Amino acid sequence: MINMLQSENLKYKRTFAKLVVFIAPMYVFAYSLFMNQYFFVNAMNWWSFVILPFIIAIVTALSVIIETKAGQYRTLKSKNINLKNMWTSKIIVIGYYTFISSIVIIVSFLVIKLIYNSNLIDIKNLIIGTIIIWITTLILIPICLFIAEKFGDFAAIVVTCGGIVAGVIVSVEPMWYLCPWSISSRLMCPILGLNPNGMLLEPGDPLLDSSVILIGLVVSIAGFIILSLLTSLWFAKKEAR
Repeated sequence: MINMLQSENLKYKRTFAKLVVFIAPMYVFAYSLFMNQYFFVNAMNWWSFVILPFIIAIVTALSVIIETKAGQYRTLKSKNINLKNMWTSKIIVIGYYTFISSIVIIVSFLVIKLIYNSNLIDIKNLIIGTIIIWITTLILIPICLFIAEKFGDFAAIVVTCGGIVAGVIVSVEPMWYLCPWSISSRLMCPILGLNPNGMLLEPGDPLLDSSVILIGLVVSIAGFIILSLLTSLWFAKKEAR
């Protein structure tokens, strides 16, 4: 498995996939420098339901493009390779890249907070919020990877666009946890004190209920594990034919 992870990581060497992991958070950082402190808090909101999901969509699409250029798994049929482990390694490596991107955005947010001397969000919530965003968007990796592999690389980006729109709408509804794209933005409501539409929440607003955090984490982690397993089984059967 370690060899597969190393091999999978090497596939992204000198590709846009590695660049986007750093470009996206640095773009947020650079843009935030020219905006006010309210934009800084909204930047975290945008990171949760737009930017990080798009990073996942782009990297999964590029993963399929890389495999297509390399012969689209043709050589696998002549080698004794565990296809389920191969698929799992793809998911883990992409998850690793999104984690690195999350670390970069945390550092960027901390620098911006010092510049603005903003009290709208404390450092603890900033760090915890960003890590929660990373955890709750992991579920999107097997989803986007499956869509890109099944329907084409561009399909993952199209579905993500639709998922983001649906996520913003569903995140304020009672069944928010049923939409993978709405979970992270819903959990940011009590952490950031923001509505997914960017408006500050008034004290006593139901969206400030912090009990949703545990629900969202459990649903995301369980969904990530289940979908990773199911898609790995699908991939193994597909490529074994």
